[in-house]
Amino acid sequence: MFSSLRFRLWLTYVFIVGVVISVAGATVVVYLIRNPAEARQEIERLRLVSTIIIQRSDEIAFPPSKRSEQRWQGIIERADESLNVRIAILNPTEDLVMDSRVGRASPLPTGSFLLERRPKKLPAFRDEEKNIWLYTVRPMRNGSYLVVMSPRPETPVFSILRNEFVSPYFRGIVIALILSLLAAFWIARWITAPLERMAVSARSLTDGGFQRIPLEGPREVQVLITSINEMGEQIEASQQSQRDFIANVSHDLKTPLTSIQGFAQAILDGTANDPTSLRKAAGVIYEEAGRMYHMVLDLLDLARMDSGIAEFRNDPVDINDLLQRVVDKFTPQAKEAQVELLYRSEVIPVIRGDADKLAQVFSNLLDNAVKYSPPAGQVVMTSRLTDSWLEVQVSDTGPGITTDEFERVFDRFYQTEKSRHGNTHGVGLGLAIAREIVIAHGGSISVINRANAELNHKNSQEQGSVFIVRLPI
Repeated sequence: MFSSLRFRLWLTYVFIVGVVISVAGATVVVYLIRNPAEARQEIERLRLVSTIIIQRSDEIAFPPSKRSEQRWQGIIERADESLNVRIAILNPTEDLVMDSRVGRASPLPTGSFLLERRPKKLPAFRDEEKNIWLYTVRPMRNGSYLVVMSPRPETPVFSILRNEFVSPYFRGIVIALILSLLAAFWIARWITAPLERMAVSARSLTDGGFQRIPLEGPREVQVLITSINEMGEQIEASQQSQRDFIANVSHDLKTPLTSIQGFAQAILDGTANDPTSLRKAAGVIYEEAGRMYHMVLDLLDLARMDSGIAEFRNDPVDINDLLQRVVDKFTPQAKEAQVELLYRSEVIPVIRGDADKLAQVFSNLLDNAVKYSPPAGQVVMTSRLTDSWLEVQVSDTGPGITTDEFERVFDRFYQTEKSRHGNTHGVGLGLAIAREIVIAHGGSISVINRANAELNHKNSQEQGSVFIVRLPI
């Protein structure tokens, strides 16, 4: 529990709230100690006394004569005794003229100290005996200054805290802590709940049952959830692909191995004992071994592409010449199958890529198109420019591909039901390899029905399919 992220988040929030409350409380305590209520009340009392004295000052001349000086001294001494305040009068040059406690208390600082150095909030000074005095200075109508002082009240710190601060402050602390604990618990749960669901979903991957995580929590957590969902789907797809790979490889290896084993057994036990039977058995073994060899080569190509170690050249490629050579290579095969093979092209600029890999792509497409087209059928390869793309289309008049199979035909080992029925044209790796090569060149490959293709050939309503390769110029 103590090592969990939720507890640590909760503890962090509580710590931060505690620090904030402590700093705020300490600031208030320091302020109250330096400016207690008794001191502020005393300043107000001094101001009131100074106002009363100034009201009477108009009756007495100043600078004082001997008689008026005696009257002033008597006034401030009586005010001192009755109000318990020390009173001083400064002349316009801020020199001390009168002091109600002259000879009975420590001498006062110079008037300049009182007038220029007084603080704004709580005016105070220290006398020669280090006693703190609160004071107020008021100008008189005759240009002099009246200073009214009293010793600063000595209030114990505990009394300040007990009377003015502790009780409401601690009530506020308790309420703030309760609210902060609840808020911290909710925030920690808001952040950690999606993380816990991520952990559960990640563990479910090992059981082969990935569960998508709903998007919730902070924005950064939602970004992480999105990444994990994508990763989980990719892993799930990879696991499914591995299962399909094992099943398909087992299925597609079983047929040639069975044929090889059967005919080899016929040779061994003497069933094929004449030259014709031996030649037939050897031919079947050779053909099936060749199928297995090409399948292994295709698997190695896919493995190199998946691992990123397949090498692709980036050379100038004359695409017209490349396509013409591919068509010429399949012309004998097309004639043997009684299929018309046509090539129509525009003037295509030189592109950059791997000529051998691109030839493998178009050879695979033409090979499939010729094999699946019936006698008297037609295969057309067309190249043209569309914006900044080279588009090559290969159409046939074969059995066609259903709309549901348009994306799946490029999956590894996938074969349509029509192609599986009574033929041995391949194991379903050619189109998967072609797609990887085209994507590596920054292009795309897709398939549509022949009736929907915009090709310049007749009988566009015939049954068949069209494979479209797009490459950047």
